[in-house]
Order: sequence, then structure tokens, then C-alpha cells
Amino acid sequence: MKRPVKIGSMIAAAAFAALAATAPMAGAEPAAGVSEAIGRSSLAAEEKQVLIGRVEAARQAGIPADDVEIIVTRGLERGVGAAMLGRFLDTSAQVARQGLPVRPVLDRIEQGLSKGVPPERIDAAGKRLADGLAKAKPLVEGLLQNGLQPGTGSAKDAALETVARAGEQDLSAGTIQGLGETVRAQGQSLDQFERAVRTLSFLAGNGLPADAAERVVQAGIERGLTERDYGRLERKVSDMVRQGRSMDDIVRAADREVREGRGAGEGRDSGSQDRGAGSGRDAGGRPGRGR
Repeated sequence: MKRPVKIGSMIAAAAFAALAATAPMAGAEPAAGVSEAIGRSSLAAEEKQVLIGRVEAARQAGIPADDVEIIVTRGLERGVGAAMLGRFLDTSAQVARQGLPVRPVLDRIEQGLSKGVPPERIDAAGKRLADGLAKAKPLVEGLLQNGLQPGTGSAKDAALETVARAGEQDLSAGTIQGLGETVRAQGQSLDQFERAVRTLSFLAGNGLPADAAERVVQAGIERGLTERDYGRLERKVSDMVRQGRSMDDIVRAADREVREGRGAGEGRDSGSQDRGAGSGRDAGGRPGRGR
């Protein structure tokens, strides 16, 4: 007597084959890895079908095949369900479709999985960053339309990410807009704006009141502080925080550091890429790939 064939399993098997077959030759290995991981998983046949659809949608949105594989395989290894994996992929795909830099979101998800962060927290963090990037876009583009110099080729994506992260520090759009206008008035570029906002986020993240942090950074822009100067300021604040110094002392020291900084064109190497104590990002390099 023939054993009854489960239709769902047959459809899922066909979907695995289709997923591998539709991959371009250069991406065939990652696609095969995803399909094999899903096929080996304990997910129900229907869940496998849905997840395969999310995988293909993410790839069509422009998410790199190796990132899709990392998210799916690492998630399955950590026991993340199909629905949540689909949400990770959907969030990333939505960012890509909006023409926003997707790398920060991908790295946040991948690192969260690598560190064993609960899936709900990863999902919330990824969506929060995606929302911040969407809100940053009109602000950054508005500054450019108002005459802010565009800077280097990667400056816009960096600025979008930095503004989004500033929002996560509860820094207002008005504050960030004000910094942008000061940068523009000083004849500086989007690169300098990004660096100033990054330092603003660092100062606020280390406990400086928002108004004090804004005042320090505004003065830094007007003084023409360089990458190295901002890095020195961040290290000064970081050291004082570790020493347990009072916030009043830290604010005074930050004000003094800016006043005494020589700024661009006054003897310091403005080309230095010393990113300072506050420049660590969960999007830096590709640390999210570490297992």
C-alpha cells in the first residue's frame, strides 16, 4: 500500500530547488546554504515555504546573498522561528527599497544573533534603526538642498546612519538641524556635519545634558575642529567618566578642550582618521559576521 504524500512537503521541496536554481552563478553557494539550512530545520513545511518567500523577496530588494544566509542560518541555529526570521528580512528589505543604507540594519541583526540577544529585542532594535534612517533622509537631503557641501562619496550614507543613531539618543531633529545649519554657514561639508553629530551623540550617551552637548559641538564647528580634535574631546570625556568625575567638571573640561583646540589649518593634521573614543558602531567593518 502506497504511503500518502504530504502536499505541503512536496511544495516546500520544490521551493528549495527553485531558490537554488534562481540564484546567479556567483551567488549559488549562499542560496544553496540557505535552502539546505531551511530544509534541515524543524520548521513545519508551511513555515519553510513562507520563509523561502521572504528570503527571495529580500534578495530581490538587493540584500546581499551572504547576509541573507547569515541571518537565516544563524537564526535557525539559535532557535529563532520562521515568523521572526521573516521580520528580520522584511525590515532589511524595506530599508533597501527606500534607497537607505542597509548595512547598519543588517549588522545590528547579525550581531544580535551572534551575541544571543533575544529575537524580540533584535527585531525592535532593527526596526528602530530602520525608522531612524527613514526620518534622517529628509533632514540630510534638506541640508544638501539648502547649500551644504556634499563632501565625499560615502558622506551621505554615513550622515544618514549617524543622524539615525543620534535619534536613538533622544536628540531632537531641531538640534541636529541646527548643527547642520552651523556647518553650512561655516562653509564646511556633509563630512564635517556627520562628525559633529557623531560627537554630539557620544557626549549625550556619556551623560552630558543635551543643551550642554549641543553647546560644546556648536563651538567645535565654529572653531573648525578636525577629526583628530573631536577624537581628543571624546577621549577626554570618556576618561573623566571612567574616573567618576562630576558632570559639572566634565562639561567644563569639554568646553575648555574646544576653546583650546586649534582647529583646521592651525597646525593639526586635519586629514587624520582617528575616529575617537565614541566612534564605535555596531555597523563598523563586518563584525556582525563573527560567530
